[in-house]
Amino acid sequence: MKELQFNDLKNYKHMKKIKKILKAILPYGILYLYRKSKYQDFTDVQHRIETDILSRYFLKNKENGESYFEIAGAKIPDIRNYPDKFRAFIIVFAEVYIFPCYLNDNYNKSIVEVLDIYTNGGPYGYKDGDFDVSIKKGDVVIDAGSWIGDFAAYASTKEAITYAFEPVNSNYELLQKTAELNRNIYPVQKGLSNRTGKVSISIPKHDAASSIAWSHTYANSETISITTLDEFVKENKIPKVDFIKVDIEGEERNMLKGASWVLKNYAPKLAICTYHLPDDPQILEKIILEANPKYKIVHLTRKLFASVVT
Repeated sequence: MKELQFNDLKNYKHMKKIKKILKAILPYGILYLYRKSKYQDFTDVQHRIETDILSRYFLKNKENGESYFEIAGAKIPDIRNYPDKFRAFIIVFAEVYIFPCYLNDNYNKSIVEVLDIYTNGGPYGYKDGDFDVSIKKGDVVIDAGSWIGDFAAYASTKEAITYAFEPVNSNYELLQKTAELNRNIYPVQKGLSNRTGKVSISIPKHDAASSIAWSHTYANSETISITTLDEFVKENKIPKVDFIKVDIEGEERNMLKGASWVLKNYAPKLAICTYHLPDDPQILEKIILEANPKYKIVHLTRKLFASVVT
């Protein structure tokens, strides 16, 4: 097997540092699996390799024979029969599960800033002194763009309560199975935006990047329900919101506009994707600070982290 190449990293010093850290913390098979999924075409041979590696490390069976993946305590339905979702899950693995699996949930900035360069979307936690964007026991979490519930399952291992928003039918069905496998996950089949009503969502083949902000080429579509986080929280009398994770393919800015009351009154920690639209970093920061000027904001390559430090 050839040595792994990191040709997309322009800075040689970063390349050497990342390679050294990843070799130290990851089983070679998992690193190979992620690299294959990111840089090569998805073939039947690759699917067999990925299935074998992920199954070897994480596949479990219930007493009734039903199989599922268990990763650092987080349980995910067996999606081996969903090849496109399975490939997307391999990419998600690097973003969500490297830290609980191999780094003891240590989101120290020195580690996060290195892995932020390597992973496809960047980690979902960041700590720098009193600035701590990570999930704690008892937190109420909003998972906007939950997909099959990968992040919600991780939050469950932290003994958090998660409201997982996923509007696409095929994803929501698997999210429900994830909720059955883990504690304190409450699936919500709606999208989050700055208004309520019905909209069309564009669904690409792999289902992991569905968007109401734009249409994908050669994509299917569904009519979905959307709501605002402010309205959802008030209607359901949710007494607090501690952490919000957002990955909703360009709709992040509208979601934040629809969460201004929550940001002002609950000041939740925020981990938000900022790579979908070119001006996401500037626009999202502006919306957050307009809702609550007390926020401190940190930008990484593909994520924005925000917290009110008391």
